[in-house]
This record gives sequence, C-alpha cells and structure tokens, in this order.
Amino acid sequence: MLRLSKKTEYALIALTNMSEYTSPDKLVTAKTLADQHQIPHEILGKVLQTLVHEGLLLSVQGMYGGYALARSAEDIRIKNIIEAVDGPISLISCRDKNNVPCGQYDNCNIKTPMELIQNELANFFESISLADLKCQASRNGGSHKLQYNVITE
Repeated sequence: MLRLSKKTEYALIALTNMSEYTSPDKLVTAKTLADQHQIPHEILGKVLQTLVHEGLLLSVQGMYGGYALARSAEDIRIKNIIEAVDGPISLISCRDKNNVPCGQYDNCNIKTPMELIQNELANFFESISLADLKCQASRNGGSHKLQYNVITE
C-alpha cells in the first residue's frame, strides 16, 4: 500500500500549524506542537530537527526558543517535506540507495510505466504548497481531506 510515513504526517501537521504564524519571530516549541496535536514529543523533536537540517525550519535555542518556517508557506512544497523526512519519492525499488539495479532490472516489464507514474506523483506533490494544504484543511472544517483534481493527458 502506498502510504506516507507517520514521521511525514507529523511533519505536515507541525508545518501546517506553523504556517498560521506570519512572522519568523513568532516561535512555537516542539512541546506545544506535540501536546496540541497529541504527537509523541521525542519523535516530533527528531522530525523538527530533520526539517531544520533540510532548511525548511529555523530553530532558536534557549528559554524563549522554538521553531519557525524558514521560508513562506507558499514556497514550501509538500514534495520538499516528504523528501526531507523520508528521502526521494519512490514507488518501486529498481535501484538501491547506492544506485545498484535490482536483479530483474534488465528484463523488467513494469520499470518504464512505473517510472512514469512515480514522476507524475512527484510532480503532483511538487504542485501543492504548504499554504495550499493549510487552505484545504481550513476549507474542510479542519478535516484532512484534500480535494484536488488530478489531470492526466
């Protein structure tokens, strides 16, 4: 089954929440986010640090520290978030992390069509910004049902 990881879900929840703050000087703590959304503190802390490392969040240390978006919600794409947390979007495992092909690679009859589907999925996630996600969640009364029309040619 094709599914986003829990860490990616937590990242999306946290970043969508942070997108409500319009200024980078308005910080939110990992504890506040974790408590508000009932996310395990330790896991969310690690996810947020990953997002800082990948340049999606800013982190301020200290008593009045916390996190803020590193750029506007319009400039953060859902693809950026997924890949920051889980790595490149991959539907099939034609190649391992060292770019070594699988045993069926030379004779595979689904490689090309699956690569096309994978590219379409990556483009779809690239087309959605964090601001779009927030807007859709607000429009649906806070539910997490996204309504997008997928157009294929």
